[in-house]
Amino acid sequence: MPQLSASTLKLFQECPRCFWLHVTKKIERPRGPFPSLPSGIDRVLKAYFEQYRQAGTLPPLIQGKVEGRLATTSLQIGFDDARTHARLWGKLDDCVALPDQRVAPLDHKTRASAPDGVTYTQKYYQLQMDVYTLLLERNGHATSRSAYVVYYCPVAGALHNGFPFEVTVHKIATDPEGAYRVFAQALRCLDAPLPDAGEACAFCRWAEAARTQAASVVRRPQSAVRGTIPDDLFA
Repeated sequence: MPQLSASTLKLFQECPRCFWLHVTKKIERPRGPFPSLPSGIDRVLKAYFEQYRQAGTLPPLIQGKVEGRLATTSLQIGFDDARTHARLWGKLDDCVALPDQRVAPLDHKTRASAPDGVTYTQKYYQLQMDVYTLLLERNGHATSRSAYVVYYCPVAGALHNGFPFEVTVHKIATDPEGAYRVFAQALRCLDAPLPDAGEACAFCRWAEAARTQAASVVRRPQSAVRGTIPDDLFA
């Protein structure tokens, strides 16, 4: 049974070819060094939020910016879809229980500066929030069809009193039916032959350039190849 997540569906949106290779052949995009600071901040944030979950309230960091309280629902959820015979799963950063008892996913993001507006969130994180809403609903939760994305951005201040962060909250509407359509499209992609390279995919362009260069080296006469290497290189 295929198992997809919000991150693999985002990959499908970016480039069906990279998605197909990732899921079908286990060939992942190359990865460079990943900074450990964001994951460290994320770990501290989740521990901080957990204290207030137990108290049944909101952390002071987001009070007045988010309604309700932190929910106690499981944050790692998924469902097996009988129609497609596949599984969709995800791990939410957090979840908010609103005053009317509906729930909404909440996600932490660390940035160097606050986004200009909510259109940034809709451009880069809409699908992720749509998927989280779908997962909550398929697990029996009534949702508000909305989500909160919380940005933590460093600002100037007296660092000896603690590193100051600005907290910006974006609330966006979510579309779980749209998330399911992307899920179904991604599964159809997996059942088809290898898709064409994505026009805007830098990874596909790099791979194609590498293949072209390798082929040109193979086709060149050996004398030409040898001529590029000094005879006394290994003397």
